[in-house]
Amino acid sequence: MENWQRVVTLSDGVAMVVTDLHGDWQLYQRYRDWFIRRHKAGEVQYFIITGDAIHRVEPEAPDGSLQIVLDVLQLQETYPGAVIYLLGNHEMVHIYHVPLSKNDHVFTPRFEAALGDYRQSVLSLFARLPFFVRTKAGVSITHAGAASALSVDENVARIFTFDHESVFERVNALLNEKDIERLRQGYANFSGVPYAVQAKHYLAVSGADDPRYDDLLRGVYATSDPDFELLWNTLFTRCEKEYGNGDYGIFLNALLVKLSHQFVPQQFLVAGHIPVRKGAKVVARRHLRIASGVHAVPPASAQFLLFDTGRPVRNVQMLRKGLHSVVDVR
Repeated sequence: MENWQRVVTLSDGVAMVVTDLHGDWQLYQRYRDWFIRRHKAGEVQYFIITGDAIHRVEPEAPDGSLQIVLDVLQLQETYPGAVIYLLGNHEMVHIYHVPLSKNDHVFTPRFEAALGDYRQSVLSLFARLPFFVRTKAGVSITHAGAASALSVDENVARIFTFDHESVFERVNALLNEKDIERLRQGYANFSGVPYAVQAKHYLAVSGADDPRYDDLLRGVYATSDPDFELLWNTLFTRCEKEYGNGDYGIFLNALLVKLSHQFVPQQFLVAGHIPVRKGAKVVARRHLRIASGVHAVPPASAQFLLFDTGRPVRNVQMLRKGLHSVVDVR
C-alpha cells in the first residue's frame, strides 16, 4: 500500500464513533468517560472523533473547544493508538488562517484568542490529523462524506497523501514576490476595516511585529491553491444535498473503491457534518450519517456508533444495530 498518511487502517477491536461535538465540553466528557470505562474493561478499543470537535455553534454558550482539544492530546498520550481524531472543516480553517462564519456568527476568533500558549501544540495536532479511517469490517469513516472531486484517481492520491506544508511553501513563495503593504491595504479596502484591526480580531496577534501578522494574507493565497481547493471540497461537501441522491451515490461508491485498495472491500461510509433528524440516517444506501451532538434534531436524539472493526459488516442494517443513544452515556 502507498504511504497514505491521511488514512488510518484498523483491523481488530471495537470502535466508538462520535461526530461534531462543537465545543460542548460536558457532552465530550460524557462520551470520553464512557469510552475510558469500556476501554479499561477491554470492551472498546478505539475512540474515533470525526472532526468539528471545536467551535460552539450557539454564540452565547460557554465554549469548551480548547479544553476538548487539550484533553484529546492528553488521551492520545495515555492511550497510544486508541484515540483517533479526524480533521473537520472547523479545525482545517485554523491551519490556513481562514475566518469561518455562518450567518452572522464568526466561529474562528474566539478559538484563536483562547489558544494563547497552546497555539503551537494545538495547530501541530490539527496539521497531522488524518482524514479517513478504513476498517477490516468494510466500514470507512470520515468527517463529511464523499466529495465529487474524490471520484478522480489523481485527486484521491493527493488527498490520501496530503501535505499542508507544501501548500504553504507555494503560498510563501508567492507572497515573497508581492508588495506586502499593498496587499494589506487591499485586504482592508475589501472589508472597509484596517488590516491591523482585522489581524488582531481574527488571529489574536499582538501587533505588526507578530510573526503571524500576515497570516490573513497567507489564508487568501492558500484558498486559491489547487490542493487547498481539493481539501475544502473534501471537508465541506454537502453530499446528497449538494449533488442530488443519484450523483452522490456514484461519488460514494467511487470513494469506497479507492479506500479498498490493497485491503478488504469497503462497503459503507460513516460521517457526520450535516444535521440529521433523530440522530442518524442512511444516505445513498451505503452512507450512515450520524449526529452525536448539536447536529441531531432534536439534540436529545443524538447517536454514537459502536462496531467491531474486525467483523465484516454485510448490510447497513447490521451497521445500524451499533447505534446508541446519547442517553446511554449518562
